[in-house]
Amino acid sequence: MLALYLLPMVLRPIDFIANFGSYTIGLLSYLVLIPVFSNVFQIYAMCNLHDISWGNRPDTGEENFSADRKKQ
Repeated sequence: MLALYLLPMVLRPIDFIANFGSYTIGLLSYLVLIPVFSNVFQIYAMCNLHDISWGNRPDTGEENFSADRKKQ
């Protein structure tokens, strides 16, 4: 992530200096919100532990694949 802030400085230094305020605000807000992002992702992962659906097809009680080729 730090490369996103250093790469413009290396490739286009004049534009980086002209927009230094925007880059600084973006970097500071990213650094301040890193703990929030990590906590929210942890809570989201724990809240989705109950989701055991492995697809969106309804359960018919029959297997879709069988050893019998005619039945399949």
